[in-house]
Amino acid sequence: MKYLQDRIFTLSVLIVLVCIGASMAFPQQFPTFENFSQILLNVSIETIVAVGMMVLMITGVFDLSVGSVVALSGGLAAYLMVNMGISMPVAVLAGVLASLAVGWVNGYFIAKVGINPLIQTLATMGMVRGLALMIAGAGIQNLPYEFIYIGQSKLLKIQSPVWWMLAVVLIFHLLTTRTVFFRRYYYIGGNEKAADLSGIRVRKMKHYAFILSALLAGIAGILIASRLGSAIASIGKGMELRVITAVILGGASLAGGQGRIVGALLGTVFMGIISNVMVLSRVSGYWQEIILGAILIVAIWFDIVLKGPLMQQRLRSKGGVLKKVLILFPLWVAGGWALSSCEGPPRDTTAAESTAVNEADYAMTEATADEEYVMVTAATSLPLFVTHDQAAFRAWGKARGVKVSIVGPTDWNVPAQIEAIEQVIATKPAGMLINGTDLGIANAINKAVEAGIPTVVYDSEIPSKRHCFLGSDWYQMGLKQGEAIVKLANGKKGKVACVGILGQSNQEEGFRGLQEALKKHPNLQFLGKFETHNSTEETARVTSDLISSYPDLVAIAGFTSETGPGIGLGIKEMNRVGKVIGTNVDAGPILLKLLKEGVLQLLVEQKRETFVWYGAQFLFDMVHNVNAFPKNYIQAGSHALPYSVNTGIIEINKDNVDNFIK
Repeated sequence: MKYLQDRIFTLSVLIVLVCIGASMAFPQQFPTFENFSQILLNVSIETIVAVGMMVLMITGVFDLSVGSVVALSGGLAAYLMVNMGISMPVAVLAGVLASLAVGWVNGYFIAKVGINPLIQTLATMGMVRGLALMIAGAGIQNLPYEFIYIGQSKLLKIQSPVWWMLAVVLIFHLLTTRTVFFRRYYYIGGNEKAADLSGIRVRKMKHYAFILSALLAGIAGILIASRLGSAIASIGKGMELRVITAVILGGASLAGGQGRIVGALLGTVFMGIISNVMVLSRVSGYWQEIILGAILIVAIWFDIVLKGPLMQQRLRSKGGVLKKVLILFPLWVAGGWALSSCEGPPRDTTAAESTAVNEADYAMTEATADEEYVMVTAATSLPLFVTHDQAAFRAWGKARGVKVSIVGPTDWNVPAQIEAIEQVIATKPAGMLINGTDLGIANAINKAVEAGIPTVVYDSEIPSKRHCFLGSDWYQMGLKQGEAIVKLANGKKGKVACVGILGQSNQEEGFRGLQEALKKHPNLQFLGKFETHNSTEETARVTSDLISSYPDLVAIAGFTSETGPGIGLGIKEMNRVGKVIGTNVDAGPILLKLLKEGVLQLLVEQKRETFVWYGAQFLFDMVHNVNAFPKNYIQAGSHALPYSVNTGIIEINKDNVDNFIK
């Protein structure tokens, strides 16, 4: 029974139990080869980063900059290949060297200078993220085939990042268990002073640990850019906290001196399985963070209880061996059952499917109650999405008598949205309505289409294999704001700034439209783009700083639903109402109130309910062939949906604002 004191054992037990429960709850979706391989693929990048974090936490330190390093290495490699024409090997090497440089800087200031790891890596996180935004911008596409091959090739039907993950785990498991050099990290984490007195060069070893962690983060960045087929500046956001959580689940201690590399793998796999089960269960994004946090608390509490004196005494009782057998036997049986229920790799059924298509009846079909359509977004808790997109989608589902589900991360997270898309694909829904957020999700959209799932993108266009796009022209949204600012400025000279999510493809299109409108009027100088992290508070701070720093500031344009209230708050607090022009996209109640009060002068509203409702309806029409599209056209691989639908925008100003206030 001593095994129960081992976090590796307890976590393995927990994984088996969750797999058993999920297999029973979702027998057609969870215990399949495709689903398990997708789970491993989803956790592969974070596991590689977690291995480096495990070494750091064994040493008694941690690194909050790893997520930013992931973005930097992949972004730099992509920039050099696409924009500079540099060969793939050299570009990849440059990306990895850049990550090594970040690790060297962190290690130097923490180990040699003595700066607290929290302060140093937090500062580095922001600096490196800024570099990644400068390099990758709105995302870098069209990466060379030889680079994409690194992350998209398959061996035994399993995508290459999984094999990279397993190789890294195996190598570092052997290094930390078989070499004197890596065993020193346990001595340092256990008692740093004693390790120093015994002759271990503690500061140099810590320095090496940060370099090693950054190296693995850099490799992970190359792999994720290759896997996605694009470099996204926002990749890796929040990864540091997820990795630390996984490492603690896997047996590491914040005090240092504990942990095994296999624990890092088990920690990420456990979190990946939980995430997968929540997607299969269609758990609301509001609950996902709560559930993951609760699991971490329970896991650590369970470990502490097992190591307590009372449990120690019970484990040493005479019935210990029998209890061990009684606990392990059902776990062995359950594990075997779970494995035996897995399907093998999918067979090539192209010929059979072709025959089925030729004989299919293309008359309009009826909907069923268990027919499911899934919306995948990048922020399920964003008020704009909740009150407009999700409400319209649910209303559509009720009207059609079909099941609708909404999945995705709670807060804005494009990489997490990609994972959600890939997990939903495995459940084979009737159709997928995907929020177009970033060009980097194109590969995931393509996978949905290739899996035979009707797929519509809404809000912002993502060049991909999607069947249809419905949404607004973000360039026009920026252009309209710029034209309004020019008109309202009425010849006044000064500066114009814009705020939003830098590096987001739709936002960058809006910024471009704004700048285009200002080019024709040299009296208005474009000051720049400012990051506000989709936060009202951050936007208010940036607005106040801009007004204080630039007395000739003429206008501020916002590009998210959260920037408008922040712009209004900043203008009011600085007593510049009527003196600084404020414009913004979207038109929630707060924004309409600010416009009515004269704090803001223009709102450019999207027809969100329109593109969501008709996007869902297009999926339904495609599934049931509502418009009786010709049989021979469908056999040729075509479909009835329009390629693209511009749902237009609504300009709201002081003259018509009353019409929009309820």
